[in-house]
Amino acid sequence: MKGIIIWVLVFFSFLAGSNVINALIMWFNFGPEGTFTPYLLGGLTGEIPVYVYLLVSVLVTLAFFGATSHKVVSELSNSDQIKAIAENVNRLESGQQSQQKVLEDVQAKVLVIDESLERTKKEFSKGLSEQGDAIKQSLESGHQAHQKLLEALQGQVVLLDESLTRVKKGLSAQAEVIEGVNANLVDKFGPQIADVKETVAKQLGELENALAQHEQRQKKTAAIITKQRAGIAEIKLKLEKLEDELAKPKPLLASQSNVEEINGIGPKKGIELKEIGITDVGGFIMADPKVVAEKMGSSEKTVEKLQGRAQLSMVPGLKGKGIFLLEEVGITDRKSLSEQDPIELSRKINGIFKVNVEKGKVSKDDKPTIEEIDSWVKFVRS
Repeated sequence: MKGIIIWVLVFFSFLAGSNVINALIMWFNFGPEGTFTPYLLGGLTGEIPVYVYLLVSVLVTLAFFGATSHKVVSELSNSDQIKAIAENVNRLESGQQSQQKVLEDVQAKVLVIDESLERTKKEFSKGLSEQGDAIKQSLESGHQAHQKLLEALQGQVVLLDESLTRVKKGLSAQAEVIEGVNANLVDKFGPQIADVKETVAKQLGELENALAQHEQRQKKTAAIITKQRAGIAEIKLKLEKLEDELAKPKPLLASQSNVEEINGIGPKKGIELKEIGITDVGGFIMADPKVVAEKMGSSEKTVEKLQGRAQLSMVPGLKGKGIFLLEEVGITDRKSLSEQDPIELSRKINGIFKVNVEKGKVSKDDKPTIEEIDSWVKFVRS
């Protein structure tokens, strides 16, 4: 919708500029005090002076040109898009910082788990060492008792059965002590080891979940960054295309333009041409000069000159004053323009330019540059 508005403003600016050119031509033909009746508004306004028509056309042209320039400049501004991109980048950086903190928390939990495992290992080793010392002391005590029993057997053969019974009882007691020690170890450290295993398994599961979530966030972040880069590239491409379109010079007329827009053909002659089927610039250029001359009541040479002027009006960047200067040096159509050397043509125009400035037919700002003349010649040669 915004592009349509811009094109509409450009179109009306072009029409207003054409009215300025038409008013200038009438100024030269009828003088500033001359009067004429507008084709469309003649029933409302009647005859109006040429200078009033020129003044109104200039004001309308400036108004449309200003509106068009304002609209184009406002559309070219991309500060809001740049600001939005900067906010997205800030959000991405914040997300990366939070993800870094989550990773640091996970690393801290892993360190805590390692310390807990190491502490449990040391406690378990210490418990086994204490139990081993107790068993060793118990065995040493049993060995000493057994030695005393042997000595007693050697000294008291009579009491052998009785000593053997006591030895059996001592061995049974030692077996009970060993079983009790084993049961004590299981009762004391079994639940703790199971709890440690369960805690480690739970923390490892949490660690795996955190790492999986972190990986998903990284994938989402990469997708968002890729999408944003693609959006930025698309915006740059649109801006480049828009700059190219704005930089290209536009022709004064197109083949579909109204035949009345050709300099030298007014509304009256336009009606006569439409009666023989000529309604646009393209149709006028391709028409037989002899047929057109008979209908318009003009000479065939005059019609050919108007056809050549229409051809030159379709060259991009070539405006009304440029066409006037070309005609002054004998360039009246595209063919004669294509045969020119840009440097030589620039010299010819420069030779007659000062004279026309003094006569008031052109201004100093209307002087074409060598680059502009070169672009005209290249276009008609292509």
